[in-house]
Amino acid sequence: MEILDDFDRFKHTLGETIMLYQFMENDLKLIYAGMLSGDYSKNIEHVRSTFKGLGQVILALEELDNCDGNPYFSRETYALLNKLARQRNFYCHQCCMDFCYDPYFRESVEFQDALQSLTRTNTTLKTIQAETEKHRVAILTKFNRI
Repeated sequence: MEILDDFDRFKHTLGETIMLYQFMENDLKLIYAGMLSGDYSKNIEHVRSTFKGLGQVILALEELDNCDGNPYFSRETYALLNKLARQRNFYCHQCCMDFCYDPYFRESVEFQDALQSLTRTNTTLKTIQAETEKHRVAILTKFNRI
């Protein structure tokens, strides 16, 4: 069994974290498509061509979800989803910038802090993504999409 050093763990955890964000984004797109009236397959095509990021789909879903005054998700849930979208952008575009140009980054405080923060985010995101998946199934069932 191969033992991973801290940088290998960082790369693995970062990849898994981004993958979890992708699953969550896709689940939210499917939820949005399921809540729209009309043909579900066409709705999915529309959603995938219209919304290019997690933040966009969250804003659109919140608007659609609240249009009848009886939202499925709470205001707090949307606040959490928006926070996660900002975190996703950080992990996709910024998280390595604090240490990547230091040739001795493995020993740096910045790298160790980034690894710890990423590990905490990953653990939290696993739980949230699993909940998002449960909501996808419940909502699509409610709207007779599955």
